[in-house]
Amino acid sequence: MQIIPKRSAISRVRSIGFSAVVAATALLGAVDVSAHGYVSSPKSRVIVCKENNIESPTLPACIAAKAAGNVGFYSPQSIAIGGVRDNHQTVIPDGKLCSAGVGGYGGLDLARSDWPATQVQAGYREFVWTNTAQHRSMYFRYYITKQGYNPNQPLKWSDLEQIHQSSPTGQEAVSRHQVNLPPRTGRHVVYSIWQRDYADAPEGFYQCIDVLYGNDPVSSTPSTSSSRPASSSSVGSSIGSDTCAALPTWDAGTIYNKPQQVKYNNKRYQANYWTQGNNPELTSGQYNYWLDLGDCNGSGGTSSAIVVSSSPSSVAVTSSRSSSSTPAGSCTSPAYVNGATYATGAVVRNVGSEYRCTVGGWCTVGGPYEPGVGWAWANAWALVRSCQ
Repeated sequence: MQIIPKRSAISRVRSIGFSAVVAATALLGAVDVSAHGYVSSPKSRVIVCKENNIESPTLPACIAAKAAGNVGFYSPQSIAIGGVRDNHQTVIPDGKLCSAGVGGYGGLDLARSDWPATQVQAGYREFVWTNTAQHRSMYFRYYITKQGYNPNQPLKWSDLEQIHQSSPTGQEAVSRHQVNLPPRTGRHVVYSIWQRDYADAPEGFYQCIDVLYGNDPVSSTPSTSSSRPASSSSVGSSIGSDTCAALPTWDAGTIYNKPQQVKYNNKRYQANYWTQGNNPELTSGQYNYWLDLGDCNGSGGTSSAIVVSSSPSSVAVTSSRSSSSTPAGSCTSPAYVNGATYATGAVVRNVGSEYRCTVGGWCTVGGPYEPGVGWAWANAWALVRSCQ
C-alpha cells in the first residue's frame, strides 16, 4: 500500500476548496440521472439502499444511512470526484471511502455489521458496472478488505489490498470484470474505482460492495452463512403441499438471508433479507424480516408464499393476495408481489397477464413499476401474453 506523504498547507487549502465545489456539484447533480455509473452486480451499498424504498427504507442499515442525511440514493451513479487523476488515496480520507467524501452520501460510510451482503466464495466472480454515461476509461480497479477487517470500524485505506485492475477501455454502457476473490472468512467490503481517461476528464467514481464469505454456492441474490450454518432451499410452486421436515429450526444465534427458510412453531418462514435474532413469529410480513409461508401441514401463510427459481439469477415471490385475486388462467408463472426481488428475465403474472422483467433493478422497486398497473411499468417489464 502506497504511503501518502503529508501535504503542504497550500495543498490542504486547495483540497478543502475543491471538496466544497465537489459537494455542491453532487447536490446539484442529484437530479441528473445521466451521470456516470455504479456497480450493479453484485449490488453495491448505494444500489441496495436505492432499491429499498428511498423515502421509507426498511433495511436497518439503509434507515440509518437516510437518517444520517444521505440524499444520494437518488443518484447512485454520482459518487464521483472530478480531476482526481489517480490520486484517490490523497483526496479521499479514511472513513469516507464509500461516499468518497462527496456531500449527500455520508450515510454510506456508517460502520455497521448489518449492511446487506452478497455471499461469495474465493475464486473468480463477475463484477458489473452499469454506466449511465459512457466514458473512455483508464482502468477499473478493485480492492478487498484484509482478513481480520472489522465492519464496526470506519473503512480505511490500510484495510484494503488491491486484487484487480482492468486495461484501458473505450466507451461502454456495461463494463464486466472477472475478479479473482482471495480466500477470506466472514464479512468484507470490495471497493471499486472507475478512473476515466485522463484526456477526457480525469475524474473517478467509487463504489462499496458488501460481501460475505460462505460455503454455499454463490448466488446473485444476497445470502449468508454463520458459524452455525443455516440451510437454504429452493422450492417449487407447490410449496403449500411440502412439509418442513428438511428445514432447520430457527435459531436466534444464526444469521439468515434471503432466500433461506426455517421452521418455527410448526410454520415455514423465509428471510426477507439479512436477519439475526429476530423471531420470525413476531417479525413476519412483506416488509419485515421474515415472510410467513404457512403451516408445515400445508395451509397458507398470513403474508405471502415464495417461489424460488432453480436459476440463481431469478427470485420471484407469490403473495396470497395476488394469487387469490387474480386467476392464473393459462399462465403457469408465479404471481407478482410488489417489492419482491426480480432479476432481468424473470417472468410473472399480474392482473390477468404475463410479464417478463427487462430491467432487474426497476422490476424490484415495485410501486410505479408494478407490471400492468404502475404508471411506469413499461420501463421495467414487457408484456408476454394474456393469461385468459
